[in-house]
Amino acid sequence: MKKTLKPVLEGLAVGCVFISITMLFEIPLYMSFIIGGLAAVGGIHNSIKMDRAKAEKAAAAEKKDD
Repeated sequence: MKKTLKPVLEGLAVGCVFISITMLFEIPLYMSFIIGGLAAVGGIHNSIKMDRAKAEKAAAAEKKDD
């Protein structure tokens, strides 16, 4: 999977889950979409941040082995 596609897919998955959860609480549809959109943006940001931290940790481990 491309590095640019992975965060987007993870963010969309988080957004869909939040939309589903908010629909259970009978919140109006437009508010569910707003909450889902914000959750998707947060999911994308978190995925990018976690990938960066994972790469830094791998680089530090590789440097330590040398």
